[in-house]
Amino acid sequence: MNRKARPNETGVRSGELARLVGSIAVEDGLFDTIWPGLLVSRTSSPLARQPVPYKPSLCIVVQGQKQIFLGERVYTYDPLHYLVVPMALPLEMEIKKASKESPVLGLGLDLDLTLVSELLLTIDDPLPPSGGSGHQPSALLVSRTTAALQDALIRLFRLLTNPTDLRILGPSIVREILYWVLQGEQGQQLRQLVLRDSSSHRIAGIVRFLNEKYNERLSINDIAQFAGMSTSALHHKFREVTSMSPLQYLKKIRLHHARTMMVDRGLNASEAGFQVGYANPSQFSREFKSMFGLPPGQLLKEMSAQG
Repeated sequence: MNRKARPNETGVRSGELARLVGSIAVEDGLFDTIWPGLLVSRTSSPLARQPVPYKPSLCIVVQGQKQIFLGERVYTYDPLHYLVVPMALPLEMEIKKASKESPVLGLGLDLDLTLVSELLLTIDDPLPPSGGSGHQPSALLVSRTTAALQDALIRLFRLLTNPTDLRILGPSIVREILYWVLQGEQGQQLRQLVLRDSSSHRIAGIVRFLNEKYNERLSINDIAQFAGMSTSALHHKFREVTSMSPLQYLKKIRLHHARTMMVDRGLNASEAGFQVGYANPSQFSREFKSMFGLPPGQLLKEMSAQG
């Protein structure tokens, strides 16, 4: 096992990471870096709890604090803790404290589950079994940040200024980052979510199916047939991992896609609702307002006014 980092070690590295992230995210927003799947963000004012779709990713706040909500579960992460999102999830986020003088700075790295699986096959010292309780891990994992993980992230960010160095050395550093995540406090739970012989892996497969077929009119029987499970077993196991039913999950990702279509592609509410599988415009408007707090038209007007 890795030695635990002393608080001052982690703090010094957090400061270096904050400097590197802040040099890229110089204004509020979410920004790509030249490494595919590596994003940085800056937030200079508090954010009320709001829906945010997450891809499979490793998420780290290098300055400040964020809260993530999955159903009734609340996850807090900060420079001392990182968040792992092993599957695409419609989550909610809140930032209670942020200012121009002390913004919340964060980074996100896409989680390559194929690479994670390859690493698991090569780790000589297997993680201990879960104990056979049958309990499924949550779809979100929070662990203490280690000096080793921070060191690897710092080296990756330093390479961003030299594309040749990044192209040659970046893959090995990303592999190292994922290795330290697997060796962390929640490594065993992450293993259960990616190994093919686990029931949690089956839930991750259902999540991928729903994300691919979100614009089709799927019933719970259609989803259960794909999963090879009874509807009651599907409902129980899916909720245990994701804190929502399959149909609740499907509704949320449809609404997120519809919002993106309206904002990025200029579709009106009726067009966007139809594109994501809603046959009834009134139902779409009602459920959109329930999730985002405003009807589709009003939300677009407010966003236009802010822009």
